[in-house]
Amino acid sequence: MADVDPDTLLEWLQMGQGDERDMQLIALEQLCMLLLMSDNVDRCFETCPPRTFLPALCKIFLDESAPDNVLEVTARAITYYLDVSAECTRRIVGVDGAIKALCNRLVVVELNNRTSRDLAEQCVKVTTGSLTGHQTFMFLCHPVVQWSQIMRHSAAAETLVHV
Repeated sequence: MADVDPDTLLEWLQMGQGDERDMQLIALEQLCMLLLMSDNVDRCFETCPPRTFLPALCKIFLDESAPDNVLEVTARAITYYLDVSAECTRRIVGVDGAIKALCNRLVVVELNNRTSRDLAEQCVKVTTGSLTGHQTFMFLCHPVVQWSQIMRHSAAAETLVHV
Protein backbone atom coordinates (compact mmCIF):
# COMPACT_ATOMS: atom_id res chain seq x y z
CA MET A 1 0.00 0.00 0.00
CA ALA A 2 2.92 2.33 0.57
CA ASP A 3 3.68 2.70 -3.13
CA VAL A 4 0.18 3.84 -4.08
CA ASP A 5 -0.52 7.55 -3.71
CA PRO A 6 -4.22 7.95 -2.87
CA ASP A 7 -4.40 11.51 -4.22
CA THR A 8 -3.03 10.35 -7.58
CA LEU A 9 -5.43 7.39 -7.60
CA LEU A 10 -8.37 9.71 -6.95
CA GLU A 11 -7.21 12.13 -9.64
CA TRP A 12 -6.87 9.31 -12.18
CA LEU A 13 -10.28 7.91 -11.24
CA GLN A 14 -11.80 11.24 -12.18
CA MET A 15 -10.31 11.16 -15.70
CA GLY A 16 -12.28 9.65 -18.51
CA GLN A 17 -11.59 10.62 -22.11
CA GLY A 18 -9.19 9.08 -24.66
CA ASP A 19 -5.78 8.28 -23.18
CA GLU A 20 -7.07 9.43 -19.83
CA ARG A 21 -9.38 6.41 -19.85
CA ASP A 22 -6.25 4.22 -19.72
CA MET A 23 -5.08 6.09 -16.62
CA GLN A 24 -8.51 5.65 -15.11
CA LEU A 25 -8.35 1.90 -15.74
CA ILE A 26 -4.89 1.70 -14.16
CA ALA A 27 -6.18 3.57 -11.09
CA LEU A 28 -9.18 1.24 -10.84
CA GLU A 29 -6.97 -1.85 -11.02
CA GLN A 30 -4.62 -0.39 -8.38
CA LEU A 31 -7.55 0.43 -6.11
CA CYS A 32 -9.01 -3.05 -6.50
CA MET A 33 -5.65 -4.62 -5.66
CA LEU A 34 -5.20 -2.32 -2.69
CA LEU A 35 -8.67 -3.14 -1.31
CA LEU A 36 -8.37 -6.85 -1.99
CA MET A 37 -4.91 -7.28 -0.47
CA SER A 38 -5.30 -5.00 2.51
CA ASP A 39 -4.76 -6.75 5.83
CA ASN A 40 -5.85 -3.75 7.87
CA VAL A 41 -9.28 -2.28 7.09
CA ASP A 42 -8.75 0.84 9.19
CA ARG A 43 -5.47 1.69 7.46
CA CYS A 44 -6.99 0.95 4.06
CA PHE A 45 -9.96 3.23 4.78
CA GLU A 46 -7.59 5.94 6.01
CA THR A 47 -5.61 5.69 2.78
CA CYS A 48 -8.60 5.43 0.41
CA PRO A 49 -11.57 6.68 2.41
CA PRO A 50 -15.00 5.58 1.17
CA ARG A 51 -16.33 9.13 1.64
CA THR A 52 -14.11 10.34 -1.24
CA PHE A 53 -13.49 7.23 -3.31
CA LEU A 54 -17.02 5.79 -3.52
CA PRO A 55 -18.56 8.98 -4.98
CA ALA A 56 -15.74 9.06 -7.57
CA LEU A 57 -16.43 5.42 -8.45
CA CYS A 58 -20.18 6.02 -8.70
CA LYS A 59 -19.61 8.98 -11.01
CA ILE A 60 -17.85 6.67 -13.45
CA PHE A 61 -21.16 4.83 -13.80
CA LEU A 62 -22.88 8.12 -14.54
CA ASP A 63 -20.58 8.57 -17.54
CA GLU A 64 -22.59 7.11 -20.43
CA SER A 65 -19.48 6.87 -22.61
CA ALA A 66 -17.59 4.67 -20.13
CA PRO A 67 -16.79 1.31 -21.74
CA ASP A 68 -17.83 -1.99 -20.18
CA ASN A 69 -14.29 -2.97 -19.19
CA VAL A 70 -13.89 0.24 -17.14
CA LEU A 71 -17.35 -0.16 -15.60
CA GLU A 72 -16.68 -3.80 -14.68
CA VAL A 73 -13.53 -2.87 -12.73
CA THR A 74 -15.38 0.08 -11.20
CA ALA A 75 -18.18 -2.19 -10.00
CA ARG A 76 -15.60 -4.64 -8.66
CA ALA A 77 -13.97 -1.85 -6.62
CA ILE A 78 -17.35 -0.83 -5.23
CA THR A 79 -18.06 -4.47 -4.37
CA TYR A 80 -14.74 -4.69 -2.48
CA TYR A 81 -15.70 -1.63 -0.44
CA LEU A 82 -19.07 -3.23 0.34
CA ASP A 83 -17.39 -6.50 1.30
CA VAL A 84 -15.25 -4.66 3.83
CA SER A 85 -18.00 -2.51 5.33
CA ALA A 86 -21.76 -2.39 4.93
CA GLU A 87 -21.48 1.27 6.02
CA CYS A 88 -20.31 2.01 2.48
CA THR A 89 -23.87 1.48 1.25
CA ARG A 90 -24.97 4.97 2.26
CA ARG A 91 -22.11 6.50 0.29
CA ILE A 92 -23.28 4.72 -2.88
CA VAL A 93 -26.97 5.46 -2.42
CA GLY A 94 -26.02 9.06 -1.60
CA VAL A 95 -24.72 9.68 -5.13
CA ASP A 96 -27.69 10.89 -7.13
CA GLY A 97 -28.46 8.49 -9.98
CA ALA A 98 -25.81 5.89 -9.08
CA ILE A 99 -28.15 2.95 -8.43
CA LYS A 100 -30.23 3.85 -11.48
CA ALA A 101 -27.07 3.92 -13.63
CA LEU A 102 -26.06 0.50 -12.33
CA CYS A 103 -29.52 -0.89 -13.08
CA ASN A 104 -29.51 0.67 -16.54
CA ARG A 105 -26.34 -1.27 -17.33
CA LEU A 106 -28.24 -4.46 -16.56
CA VAL A 107 -30.91 -3.53 -19.07
CA VAL A 108 -28.39 -3.31 -21.92
CA VAL A 109 -26.25 -6.31 -20.98
CA GLU A 110 -24.98 -8.34 -23.93
CA LEU A 111 -25.04 -11.89 -22.64
CA ASN A 112 -22.88 -13.19 -25.48
CA ASN A 113 -20.08 -10.76 -24.53
CA ARG A 114 -17.89 -11.90 -21.61
CA THR A 115 -16.98 -8.38 -20.41
CA SER A 116 -20.62 -7.28 -20.55
CA ARG A 117 -21.68 -10.40 -18.65
CA ASP A 118 -18.96 -9.82 -16.02
CA LEU A 119 -20.17 -6.24 -15.69
CA ALA A 120 -23.73 -7.48 -15.15
CA GLU A 121 -22.55 -9.83 -12.40
CA GLN A 122 -20.75 -7.00 -10.62
CA CYS A 123 -23.78 -4.70 -11.00
CA VAL A 124 -25.99 -7.35 -9.42
CA LYS A 125 -23.57 -7.64 -6.49
CA VAL A 126 -23.41 -3.87 -5.99
CA THR A 127 -27.12 -3.17 -6.34
CA THR A 128 -28.24 -6.02 -4.12
CA GLY A 129 -25.55 -5.06 -1.60
CA SER A 130 -26.67 -1.44 -1.61
CA LEU A 131 -30.43 -1.82 -1.43
CA THR A 132 -32.68 -2.77 1.45
CA GLY A 133 -34.49 -6.13 1.33
CA HIS A 134 -37.69 -4.61 -0.09
CA GLN A 135 -35.80 -2.50 -2.63
CA THR A 136 -33.83 -5.58 -3.75
CA PHE A 137 -37.08 -7.52 -4.22
CA MET A 138 -38.57 -4.69 -6.28
CA PHE A 139 -35.35 -4.44 -8.31
CA LEU A 140 -35.32 -8.17 -9.05
CA CYS A 141 -38.99 -8.16 -10.04
CA HIS A 142 -38.72 -5.12 -12.31
CA PRO A 143 -39.95 -6.17 -15.77
CA VAL A 144 -37.35 -4.12 -17.65
CA VAL A 145 -34.50 -6.13 -16.11
CA GLN A 146 -34.39 -9.40 -17.97
CA TRP A 147 -33.59 -11.19 -14.76
CA SER A 148 -34.18 -14.70 -16.05
CA GLN A 149 -31.52 -14.20 -18.73
CA ILE A 150 -29.05 -12.78 -16.25
CA MET A 151 -29.75 -15.68 -13.88
CA ARG A 152 -28.88 -18.23 -16.54
CA HIS A 153 -25.57 -16.56 -17.32
CA SER A 154 -24.43 -15.16 -14.03
CA ALA A 155 -22.63 -17.17 -11.38
CA ALA A 156 -23.04 -14.26 -8.97
CA ALA A 157 -26.79 -14.17 -9.54
CA GLU A 158 -27.07 -17.94 -9.01
CA THR A 159 -25.24 -17.53 -5.73
CA LEU A 160 -27.84 -14.95 -4.69
CA VAL A 161 -30.64 -17.44 -5.37
CA HIS A 162 -29.10 -20.05 -3.09
CA VAL A 163 -28.50 -17.62 -0.22
